[in-house]
Amino acid sequence: MEVFEAIPERIEVSGHRPTWRVTGGSFEAALDYARDAFGGSAVVAREDRGRWWPRVTLTVTVDPALVAAAPPLGSFDTGEPEPSVPDPDIPLALERMFAHQEERRMARLRIPAQRSHRS
Repeated sequence: MEVFEAIPERIEVSGHRPTWRVTGGSFEAALDYARDAFGGSAVVAREDRGRWWPRVTLTVTVDPALVAAAPPLGSFDTGEPEPSVPDPDIPLALERMFAHQEERRMARLRIPAQRSHRS
């Protein structure tokens, strides 16, 4: 995959041979990039994060011992479900603030900013 093709998916890569962490906007995007960039690699872990901006991080490796012990790829294709109860570590006021900021951000996306012409 070319670098410019990865930009829309916001692919991020960290680590060094034999193990890397590939982060993308979806499981498929991260997996496709990992397959193209690190042929013969295996997925050994998955992390989902980002309440407002979903991100999937796959840990991939070409280490023969880790590849042999890797679980089947199908065990990683569904992410962790969203928690049905609020996180007790985040105060309720903070949750409301985040929700309010997200509502305002979404409202700005729908309505273009108006210019005022003053003389």
